[in-house]
Amino acid sequence: MLRLHDEKIRGIFDRTLTDSRKLFGRQWLPGESMDEGEWSIELEKERVAGARPLKPGSGARAALANGYALLDRGDPVRAEQVLSGAIRKNSDSAPLYYARVMARGMSGNLKGADEDSLKAVALSHEQPATMSQRALLMMQSRRRDEAFAWADRALKSDPGDADALAIRGRFNWSDRGRYDLALEDLKQAARISPERYGSLYQEAQKRFYGQRARSGLAKGDDKQALEDANRALASNAGDATAHMVRGAVFSRAGKVEEAIKETTLAIKADPMSSDALLYRGISMETLGQRGRALADFKRAADIDPVRFRRFYEKLVQAQREGSPPLWSRKGGAIATSN
Repeated sequence: MLRLHDEKIRGIFDRTLTDSRKLFGRQWLPGESMDEGEWSIELEKERVAGARPLKPGSGARAALANGYALLDRGDPVRAEQVLSGAIRKNSDSAPLYYARVMARGMSGNLKGADEDSLKAVALSHEQPATMSQRALLMMQSRRRDEAFAWADRALKSDPGDADALAIRGRFNWSDRGRYDLALEDLKQAARISPERYGSLYQEAQKRFYGQRARSGLAKGDDKQALEDANRALASNAGDATAHMVRGAVFSRAGKVEEAIKETTLAIKADPMSSDALLYRGISMETLGQRGRALADFKRAADIDPVRFRRFYEKLVQAQREGSPPLWSRKGGAIATSN
């Protein structure tokens, strides 16, 4: 399964080179800083609608430049101190709050970053970059519904925001099972920012048919699930999900020997595939191999007790009572015997 929302905090907020250009018309360079005189000349050239300019002579311009430089050098604590000092004198500055979101986020202060993020959104009059940054923060805080909502808002204003596209794609993948929509968003994000999202898109592309096959299996559409599983295996013969889906479809159809072969391949590729263990166990029980079925059910229950403990306990009881197989082939399919 794609780990679409499990990222390191540093990775989420290390966006200074692209974001500062996108929001404030200027790109910071690693280690760069400016004194007040240089700022006065530079900012006369730059006016971004909705973002309040920093006051000459307030020290805020130099503080912002030095804050970004400290972030580039990996010192978010010192960056936050510098930015906080400037915010005390410029409490209505979107650029300062925006930068402090990154400083606080990189140092692990997600509550403070959350507060600053809302300030930056409001003070910038909802510029897409501030909404996109907030979506990233919500994703990092595992508030995924909010992350999706903020990403969607950002994309309404800027359809080319790679970060917002990636977040919406991740949400559609992991939370909604809309793999087609997710893949399209991730494709666009990778095209816009290949260095950040190219590998994520490639991984999603590789797993697309396998995940859609799993979704089809859950919906009971075995025909479509099998077709998608076959497509997945055509490009990746070791796709554990695709082998599991094929095994499940064969098991349901009563083709227990084929089911055992496919689920064994799935377990070899992914020993933690509890679904593959379940379907192999059912097929083993159908063949009268209760000892092997019990072993698979126990492993599945150990991995996911909420879903599979009841199957294991039911089979243990049947073993204790000497009951006949719980599953058997009937009418070309596997069915419960009682």
